[in-house]
Amino acid sequence: MVSYMMQFLLGCSLLLLSALQYSKADQIERSLDGENWQLSDSAGKVKGLPATVPGIVHLDLLAHKVIDDPYFGENDDKYQWIAYSDWIYEATFDLTDADINNRQLFMKCDGLDTAATLKVNGMMIGSANSFHRRWLFNMTDAVKTGTNSLQVYIQSAANYSIARKNAYPYDVSGNGRYFSGAARNFIRKTQSDFGWDWGPAFVPAGIWKNISYVTASDVYVTEIVPKPHCNETDETYYMEALVCYIQLVEGQYSMQTSIAVDNTPFSKEFKADPFNFPNSPGVKQCARFFSYTVKSSDMDNYLWKPHSSSNPKPQLYQATVSVTIMKDGKELFSVNQMRKVGFRNIKVISNEQPPNKETGFLFYFQQTDSNGKYPIYAKGSNFIPMDAFVTRATPEVAEHLIKSAAEGNQNMIRVWGGGLYQPDWFYDLCDEYGVMVWQEFMFGDAQYPRDRDFLENVREEVIDNVRRLGYHPSIVLWSGNNENEAGGLKNTQTLVDYVALYDFTIRATLWEEDTTRSYWPASPSNGAEFDVPEMGVYVERWGDPQNSTMGDIHRYDYSSTCNDVTKFPRPRFASEFGFQSYPSFYSLSKISTSSDWSNDSPFFADHRQHHTDGNKQMQNMMAKFFHLPNNTDSVEQFKDFIYLSQVVQVICIGSEAEHYHRLLSEAGAYTRGTLYWQLNDIWQAQTWASIEYAGRWKLLHYAMKKIYSDVSVSAYQLNGSIGIYVIVDDPQMSIKYSLSVDIISWDGKTVSQKRSVTVNDAYLHIWITEDGSDNKILASTDFFPGIFTKANLPQAKITVSNMTSLSSNEVSFSLQSDATAVYVMLDSGALEGYFSDNGFLMNPNKVYSITFTSWTDVSVEDATNNIKTKSLTDTYS
Repeated sequence: MVSYMMQFLLGCSLLLLSALQYSKADQIERSLDGENWQLSDSAGKVKGLPATVPGIVHLDLLAHKVIDDPYFGENDDKYQWIAYSDWIYEATFDLTDADINNRQLFMKCDGLDTAATLKVNGMMIGSANSFHRRWLFNMTDAVKTGTNSLQVYIQSAANYSIARKNAYPYDVSGNGRYFSGAARNFIRKTQSDFGWDWGPAFVPAGIWKNISYVTASDVYVTEIVPKPHCNETDETYYMEALVCYIQLVEGQYSMQTSIAVDNTPFSKEFKADPFNFPNSPGVKQCARFFSYTVKSSDMDNYLWKPHSSSNPKPQLYQATVSVTIMKDGKELFSVNQMRKVGFRNIKVISNEQPPNKETGFLFYFQQTDSNGKYPIYAKGSNFIPMDAFVTRATPEVAEHLIKSAAEGNQNMIRVWGGGLYQPDWFYDLCDEYGVMVWQEFMFGDAQYPRDRDFLENVREEVIDNVRRLGYHPSIVLWSGNNENEAGGLKNTQTLVDYVALYDFTIRATLWEEDTTRSYWPASPSNGAEFDVPEMGVYVERWGDPQNSTMGDIHRYDYSSTCNDVTKFPRPRFASEFGFQSYPSFYSLSKISTSSDWSNDSPFFADHRQHHTDGNKQMQNMMAKFFHLPNNTDSVEQFKDFIYLSQVVQVICIGSEAEHYHRLLSEAGAYTRGTLYWQLNDIWQAQTWASIEYAGRWKLLHYAMKKIYSDVSVSAYQLNGSIGIYVIVDDPQMSIKYSLSVDIISWDGKTVSQKRSVTVNDAYLHIWITEDGSDNKILASTDFFPGIFTKANLPQAKITVSNMTSLSSNEVSFSLQSDATAVYVMLDSGALEGYFSDNGFLMNPNKVYSITFTSWTDVSVEDATNNIKTKSLTDTYS
């Protein structure tokens, strides 16, 4: 069957996929990417500088030594003149008579940052005003045979936003955090480009994705998207193909479309009935085609599910959509699109009453197959932009992060709403590694205008990205924004603005574009009271967005002792919580000078630290658990502070995550997910990240890997007692186990029943073994009930030996300590990668085998020279 969709004029954004394959040369696309561009600024400070596209102005200036490393020192302030300048990219391209005669030509821009005007041979062919959209401009009347000139004029985003704010009839709050005066909410650009409490404010400009031109004659097929569907009503699956095109000339045109998915019940090609064009030249048209259906019971072995012990390899299949264009019944050309797809049946449950009729509603992700419906415990983190300069965020960088998330037992990431919709390859990686994506629309921590042009721009943004990303099974949820709901409830004006944008624009557009996924209005939020697409009714459940009895919450507490369980809420879902730490000394040494190497230095306390009182909060929390560093060598003292900041981050985030994990089946709580803030860094600074900018894992990432295991052991202290939980959060697992607890004194000896020790003189080693499996250890943990400042810890000396090469990027080695060593940190120095374990306790005279995996090739010599150890007593001077 076929569904005909509404039309859009050519001035609108058109989605174009470069992977289209043609059987005949009716459509020809030629890339303009490369190094044959020149860059100038409108003030004449920079003239004709060689430039690279895709690219960012700052990076071209850096490549030609006009500026130094923007990340170094206070260069983020020094180079603000770049953000207040207008920039011009220029290039030429050649056309033949065959390219032009009886054909139309289009300039295709996959990503412009941001307010841009394009001219060909001096004639304006179009303008853009969104970083988040793709753009297509008809340039037929501007081109000529021979050499053609192209100019892309990019207006200062700072000045553009200020002008629009000043022209608006009333105040709409949302200024740049670290960019004075700019109004980031008035420009559709990455919001964190204007600075955040974890990142810089460069407000970059550029041509950040591919740019090319297309020449076509009769019909221009602009987009083909295959997408699997699950129909819960009749328990069937089917395939959809969206085909968009422009009829260029008058005539009787039609298309024949077929769909097939290899190695699945859809491997038999489905051919739709021919679709006749409505003969509307120059207008974008879209049609949807739907295949035959397959019973759900026949799809169980083909479902995409998040990775877990019971599902280590998510299922992906090659889908092919073939489109044949005909005129007067005769074939003109064919176009094929191939995509890796997955059949997903996961949705959000948010209006279900708790089992014991407690106040509020449950919130969880539900997986459905022929065995029934069961909750998925979401274990993950929040994802921010990978770099302040987007073209440096490569597929290799993303794979390190997504692989690290999966290696860390995470099954979900939340793509935060103050950043950007990631490129396709990012979601390819999430598909492949089985990491679910909570995908927000790009609105964060601000109110936004609701004038007609702004809302239409947003509507096209939603269409563009939902269609572009719709085939990815990893995306399980669309969410309206980050932390904007509370601002929308301030007064009547802000509420009207809020509803116009999120309910009447974003939600309404999603009803038309994607019915395969759940929608969540904001994070945090209580959700929707009514969501009825067929009636066009959407009513949010207004109230305190931090209500722990429904929806999701965000929580930050920098003053309470951070492992005090009495301070933790009992939410349905915790989508943000966190605490800061420093990255490695090696990372910091690359962006600072030796005079900066102190927690109290103006550079690290005031300039690099963008979170108000952040260094003071870290130090105050550190003092609650440990002796503060007091080494007389100031550099060593700073290194000790870095180390302890990472240990404290483990205690703070780990304790809170474990608390929520223990509430999985707890009456009155039923917490079904935790996403800590945050997975990654945008630069080298004190932040909440578990993976630093260069890809090294902080101690937090290792700790969360253990906490997020499908089987884990968790202990806590309350009112003088210690509680122990064994948590199995994979509903497909069924195990029998035995729990054991040893009390071990700091001399490494197990405390017998006849011997007593104070709480500060020992720790608990807790482990579970699987019954009938030769005592296979399923999980273990070490719990410290005492106070380290009162504990008589022995001074530990750790030795590294037996460094051995396992592969080109992997080495193994042995560790041994002469005394109990607490919170042992392995530091890889200049090497970027991760260890098999880190942040652990070592018993005296026991040999520990460790593996280090580098992101690049590593030799035994490099590993020996770089890998160092530190434990808690090393910070005692």
